[in-house]
Amino acid sequence: MRVMLMVFPTRTHVYSMAPVGWALAAAGHEVRFVGQRNPREVASFAETGLDAMWFGGDLDIARHRRLQVDGDNAMQGGFRISESRPERYTEEYVRNVYEHWVDVFRWTTPDPLLDELVRFARHWRPDLVVWDPMIYAAPIVARAVGVPHLRMMYAADQTARIAAQYRDLRASRPDDRSPDPFVEWMTAAVGRFGADYDETLRHGVKTIDCHPSYLRYDGVDVDYVPARFVPQNKPMAIPRWVLDEPERPRVMLTLGVSNRQVIGIEETSVADLLNGLAGLDVEVVANLDANQLASVGKVPDNVRAVDFVPMNELLAGCSAIVHQGGGATIGNAVVNGVPQLVIPGTTWSERVSAVAQVKRGNGLLVDLEDVTPDSVRAGLQRLLEEPSFRDCAAEVRDEMLATPTLDDLVPELERIARWR
Repeated sequence: MRVMLMVFPTRTHVYSMAPVGWALAAAGHEVRFVGQRNPREVASFAETGLDAMWFGGDLDIARHRRLQVDGDNAMQGGFRISESRPERYTEEYVRNVYEHWVDVFRWTTPDPLLDELVRFARHWRPDLVVWDPMIYAAPIVARAVGVPHLRMMYAADQTARIAAQYRDLRASRPDDRSPDPFVEWMTAAVGRFGADYDETLRHGVKTIDCHPSYLRYDGVDVDYVPARFVPQNKPMAIPRWVLDEPERPRVMLTLGVSNRQVIGIEETSVADLLNGLAGLDVEVVANLDANQLASVGKVPDNVRAVDFVPMNELLAGCSAIVHQGGGATIGNAVVNGVPQLVIPGTTWSERVSAVAQVKRGNGLLVDLEDVTPDSVRAGLQRLLEEPSFRDCAAEVRDEMLATPTLDDLVPELERIARWR
């Protein structure tokens, strides 16, 4: 069969979806990334070894981040989808976040792009579409050509969470007859191609989720298909020292390679992080680039600062990791059984994921506003000295390794493709 993969064109998203493409290709199916080009991430697609085709104009990620809705910004404004504190889930918050993100999804799905994609799909005739939660062009194209479609998560399911909150809000206001902006937009979008709206356009026929079960929300209308997380890092030669047995506990520090920054954290916080780790009897491997180190007067003696090192291979020898809470970083830490200290960013689901890990017992969190050398040091000391974190991380690892692989799921994907 032929499978279209449609993904937000940044490295983390591409790498998160590539493993399902590999599994399908290994089973003999024709697999192809299809969508808009991000000039800065062309290499990320090539690194997967899967074919790619570009349609529409280049995707301006910087403009995407700045997109204003009624004077606010969906990524960095006053109503962020990353908010995790229930007391802040007011009616104003729910409506603003939901409406902002529907507008973002609409902006990334212009009619000329849809026209190109549908023309191609009618020519290529895929049997299945697998899509990233950021790319709503995918379910529209799938509905236009009459094929099944599945989402694939790259982090915790924030779109399902805010949709469920918006649904519950409307249910509590029976006199509210205003249209659901998502339903209104998607009805018009698929209607241009002679198709009708149904709720699978929101979250897919099913949703493949390669993250630990504790990151999934209760009360959302999503049919999840759990799968084992597959580590995928930038291809490079592995430095020999990565595989050496450390003489003292090894700790990885990363703030993510997609943005090379934690949104909302001052540059001086990198110095705070390193200073917090400096006084400990540990070997720190800090995955930081020159810009991130610019605010650091002197790198501590126990810190090895490297621009990039393969995370999966490094974590195999680590006793803990300090990171920003991205889905791929969590997945790499989970499959290696490494306790996690999360200093959550504010882009997507970082704090939600950190809170879930604290509850599960395999990690701790320090909020951005609480980052000091002392708070970082205290959190890491707990992870290293209290056996419960290591034991729980091992349990979570074993749970993940017992989850079906994407190879195991291929027959199910083939069955779904035959539904039409």
